[in-house]
Amino acid sequence: MTKCAKLDNRSSFIREPSGRGGKRMCSNFASITLQTASGSFICVVPVAPHTFHIRVNRTGQFAEPSPLTRLGVALPPACPVNWHKEQDGDNLCVLTGEAELRLNRQTGSVLLQDASGHVLTRQTRPSYGGGDEGFGAQFALADDERIYGLGDQYDAPLMKRGCTLSMSLHGNRVHAPVPLLLSSGGWALLVDTDAEHTFDVGRTSPDEVTFHGKRGELAYYLIAGGSLTELLGKYIQLTGPSAMLPIWAYGLSFICNQQATARDMIEDALKFRREGIPCDMIGLEPTWMEGSFDYDTPVRWHPEKFYIPQWMPEGAHTFMGALSTMGFKLSLGLYLPKSTGYEAGSEADWPSAYNFLKPFVAQGVQGFKLCTDVPVQEQVRLSADSGEEDAEAGLTVAASISKVIQTGYALQTGKRPIVYTPVGYTGVHKYAAMWSGGRNQPHLSMLSLGLSGIPNMGVDMNLHKPGGIHFGFFQPWSKVNSWAYWRHPLLLDSDLLAVFKTYAKLRYRLLPYIYTAASVACRTGLPIARAMALAYPDDAEAVMLQNEYMFGDEFLVAVFTDEVYLPSGEWIDYWTGETFAGPSRLSYRTPPHAGGPLFVRAGAIVPMWPDMEHAGQRPTDRMELHLYPGSDRTYSLYEDDGETLGYLQGESAVTDIVCTHERGVYRIDIGPRTGWFRSMPERRQWDVVIHTRDKPAIVKVNGDVWREAAGGRKAPAPAHWSFYRRAGLLRLSLEETADGSQRHTRVELIDSAERDVRRSEPLPADSGKTNKTSSELEKELEIGLETGDEAKTLSALRRWWEVRMAAGRSPELLREHLLYMNGLYVRSIERKGRTLGEVLGEEPLPQYEPGADDEAAQAYDSLAEMAKRIVAYDNGQRGKTNEIIRRTTDIIRQELDLELSLQAVADRLHLNSSYLSRRFKKEVGLSFSDYVLEKKMELAKELLLAGSTVGATAERTGFKETSYFIRVFRKYWGVTPGEMKR
Repeated sequence: MTKCAKLDNRSSFIREPSGRGGKRMCSNFASITLQTASGSFICVVPVAPHTFHIRVNRTGQFAEPSPLTRLGVALPPACPVNWHKEQDGDNLCVLTGEAELRLNRQTGSVLLQDASGHVLTRQTRPSYGGGDEGFGAQFALADDERIYGLGDQYDAPLMKRGCTLSMSLHGNRVHAPVPLLLSSGGWALLVDTDAEHTFDVGRTSPDEVTFHGKRGELAYYLIAGGSLTELLGKYIQLTGPSAMLPIWAYGLSFICNQQATARDMIEDALKFRREGIPCDMIGLEPTWMEGSFDYDTPVRWHPEKFYIPQWMPEGAHTFMGALSTMGFKLSLGLYLPKSTGYEAGSEADWPSAYNFLKPFVAQGVQGFKLCTDVPVQEQVRLSADSGEEDAEAGLTVAASISKVIQTGYALQTGKRPIVYTPVGYTGVHKYAAMWSGGRNQPHLSMLSLGLSGIPNMGVDMNLHKPGGIHFGFFQPWSKVNSWAYWRHPLLLDSDLLAVFKTYAKLRYRLLPYIYTAASVACRTGLPIARAMALAYPDDAEAVMLQNEYMFGDEFLVAVFTDEVYLPSGEWIDYWTGETFAGPSRLSYRTPPHAGGPLFVRAGAIVPMWPDMEHAGQRPTDRMELHLYPGSDRTYSLYEDDGETLGYLQGESAVTDIVCTHERGVYRIDIGPRTGWFRSMPERRQWDVVIHTRDKPAIVKVNGDVWREAAGGRKAPAPAHWSFYRRAGLLRLSLEETADGSQRHTRVELIDSAERDVRRSEPLPADSGKTNKTSSELEKELEIGLETGDEAKTLSALRRWWEVRMAAGRSPELLREHLLYMNGLYVRSIERKGRTLGEVLGEEPLPQYEPGADDEAAQAYDSLAEMAKRIVAYDNGQRGKTNEIIRRTTDIIRQELDLELSLQAVADRLHLNSSYLSRRFKKEVGLSFSDYVLEKKMELAKELLLAGSTVGATAERTGFKETSYFIRVFRKYWGVTPGEMKR
């Protein structure tokens, strides 16, 4: 950036761009300086086509770098900016092609316009800086303008208009002030200072926003043009990308009680592994060390709590080695220094500042928790110390220390650490994640920081309430912080523990999805957790919401509320599978196994890992791809090695996935992986799971028709697909090509309607009563069989036959239709625990070979007769079951998640248990215990095939011990639950 020359006392331009004609073009980092009538000097530098740097003082000396440049927060322009100036009366116009800044030569006031000449913002008074009055500026606000950003302020609303906010850490509640203001009017402002100052966002004067600091010159950036998302992207261009955490840091972290010893920590870790709860990082509070430290003196492990023989301080035999063997990473708590001597822009002293950490990193430490002297949970109750009102706080200390640790760790190991801090300032996003606790509305901290350019925010999880667990796992990074308490999930009651397990396992399955969103945040500033104002800026209802946000592209999360607003489009309740159309509002009833509303956008593309207890436990050469048809979507799965800095040199891979709908065909295109990174799998298998209630007529893969397999298996055989109607899932497995070619894979699901338009003959006259597809008619037929409604069953069968026969009457098609319906009958019978022979007799299938048209009627009559016999048998069985048995089976079906005993059920029905046992066996054909086991195993199989984890399935079927459930399941089905899932 070119230094501005000293200005003489005339109101004139000191540095002018060279060029010819009326518009003088500039291709270097030139600046314009002018003096106003009041004697203030203004220096303007276009640092990007959309961004202007403006400085104001009383001397005209602008030689020194401004604070954020000196600290390394604001980056020098990467290339020259083409701009020119024009004169318009008293106004000087600086034009870049994307924006225009107008300066009034008399007052110094500025006005910002976009390329089309639309006014984005203007100063209502001249700005000031460098004098006894300090610095400040004031801008107009339009009536409907909304203001976001400005960091994390305790209990401040998401939309900041009407608030007064202090950019200070001194004598204030814990927060991360960020002097970045984003306007819905299409402009942004970043104050360029490391001094404390205050924003008044339309509180004193409703149509104005002002900021003021007590000392120093005025310096700020004005950013022009675009939505909130685009403004965040331009801010990231100015300051640099966010830290990309190691992939395991996006899993679950657990911070031990501050009095924990090495033994306690190992026991905490073992509890996670014994219960199968995934977790990656175990953290210690600063009490791990022998005494306090000042970043200049050596520090040691506490000799009693964490004894390590000095002759063997490293290796698998240490407590760090034991943690590593279990797949855990260790983080250490460090107190932040009170001194402001560690500046992020000064790297001369960082090696010595990092040296005291080297031995601990060599022992296996991979994370660092920065702490304040007064714990986060207590600082929110502190008031300002009136005796130190003029003291300057170290706004940039957290970023400075984080940079020291990040840089030193990278040089020592070649890897990324996680550094997380409770306080910060603009620029901290490049070096650290944020954490917080003690919030009444914790989600506002997360969303506000996401709107302030800090995407990696995690608030301490309240795991003692389902809603707290729900929010805790849908943050950019998730953390349980014990601090002075006992917050291990294994100490929860059984219901809360089940909820915690459900969310923890879901979080780990979603890690490839979360990591992809993290890469987007790193590059563009668009956070993982996106306020609705970011995701739906044109939806007047959505932008006002504070208790909802998008988690990545596909998930809508509502927290601490039962009132949910769904924007335009179709949405699927993740917990129940129920579909809703937006825009709409609904009162939500959270299922018992969940903690809050979670919806998936129709059209969603969601990659998932298999179940893991920690990141890297299993190779990622096999992944699931969950698809939710409903709209055309494109998704790019991002991958790198998840731990080194190779991604900064382009060591990464992207897989593009495109889903489209066209005339009854749902098409999935999975592109080849482009790029490379260390540990990248040579080949990958995709287990594709399509969430749909409509069974397709034909499935093609790369043009080849695949055959349907039985819907009971998790993974169909090669070149087969399966459909599980009750869960609404279609599954198939795809292998990448062995030759490594760049060929993409195309899957096509052709529904019945598309197949029907290819009819060779018109439908019979009476078939005009319905325009339903064969898939829809199959549903009606199954419902008729299930309910014993003969008329409904036969009506659906007749219409289904007419649709199928209209496609052709060849012997081959006739055979296909006949066998297909026989398969449906078999599945219907087996779902009720019966056999085909039991229901239809010894010879249920027709004894003829269909051929000509006259055989079609015989085939249909055979199917109709079979349907009648199935319905008659079921109705007969229903008639045999008296009220006692009906009530008994109802209790069993409704309470499969509990331990059911014959005595307990008999007591509830006021019966003798021996009498109930004999009666139940006689009427049902199974003993009470065998019947309960059968229903539990059927439900378990259904849940596993629907994607539930083994632990969650055990809980839903009333097994307290997962290991015992696995043994029972294997004995009953002949395979383990894990094998069933595969």
